[in-house]
Amino acid sequence: MRRTTRVMQRTILIPTDFTIESLNLVKHALHAEDAQKLDIILVHGLHLTDSIFDLLFFSRTKNVEKLVNADFEAACTILKNKFATRINSLRCQLFSGFTQSAFINFLEGNRVDQIYIPQTYILQATASNSFDLMPYIKASAVAVAEVHWEPLPHMPEKNLLAELFLL
Repeated sequence: MRRTTRVMQRTILIPTDFTIESLNLVKHALHAEDAQKLDIILVHGLHLTDSIFDLLFFSRTKNVEKLVNADFEAACTILKNKFATRINSLRCQLFSGFTQSAFINFLEGNRVDQIYIPQTYILQATASNSFDLMPYIKASAVAVAEVHWEPLPHMPEKNLLAELFLL
């Protein structure tokens, strides 16, 4: 009988503001979760509109496409290629709930095992209807790892693809 090494698979949730700098959390998660195959969910909080017309034609995919810029998408592709043996999937999702129980259902529905959040970096509001997920994350029962990194103050590569390789 042949023995095979079984690689554990985990789901990691990482809040994002769709900047390249926020992808440092992905790099930290990949280094911290050694020898694990990861499903990574980049999540952004977005309030829904009050317009019935807008709600009828609401598409999470189209809203994510509006928020993601070409550089962020290229940076995600670079990470997927660089860590191809470690990343099972890397996807962006929106959370638009109003309550803690809605967030808990979101975590359970996505089978999230661990959440990585920035300790000093403050996620920016990407759109006028963006909101901060940190209160929901900190009140959840899922294990949270706070990651500390110092953004370089005078970095000419700020929010450019080269930044992904610096930090």
